[in-house]
Amino acid sequence: MNSFAKYANLALAFCLLGVIDQIHEESVAVELTGQGRATEYAALPLWIFPCEIKEGDIFYFTKADGVLELRCGEPPEQEHK
Repeated sequence: MNSFAKYANLALAFCLLGVIDQIHEESVAVELTGQGRATEYAALPLWIFPCEIKEGDIFYFTKADGVLELRCGEPPEQEHK
């Protein structure tokens, strides 16, 4: 299973918050934290980010209308709890 699929599956089960650590040519090194879980490190493809990103930016995964979405910025307070 590739890194993206592994963390996409995790995102379905937990509120997953991420921070951009490093940006490479086609991939992004990120730190991912789920509710009550330790920080994990992953490489995600650059193309999945729907916004321009820089090191230190925050993003999160959410499920809307049955579709897993990556959104830039901090999640609304009710989603982050």
